[in-house]
Amino acid sequence: MTRLIEAFEVIAATGKRDGPKAIMAAWPDYRRKVARRHRRTFSPAAISRADEAITWFSMVEDADSRRALQFEVLCKAGGGSFSKVCENYGWTRTTVTSRNRALLRRLSERLRHSA
Repeated sequence: MTRLIEAFEVIAATGKRDGPKAIMAAWPDYRRKVARRHRRTFSPAAISRADEAITWFSMVEDADSRRALQFEVLCKAGGGSFSKVCENYGWTRTTVTSRNRALLRRLSERLRHSA
């Protein structure tokens, strides 16, 4: 989760426009909020880590699970209230958070085995 949060912060603050466009489509106005709060520069290594981490979302086949994880990470990066996002989508926050944790464990295992 930490690497994904860092990736969202780096991309929001740097205004990075290349990379997977579908991921940015889930970022309505939140990206601007994060960018305003994080006007700083990042090292090339941090940008490379962000580029790598942001592609991990493509490893999540289920679109609803991917969207829920993206929103939670985005909110933790400073873009808004995850409770409000859950309310807007009709999700139960505790259930979504629990599913996201399980999803992150599976994703971590998959990444570990592919390395």
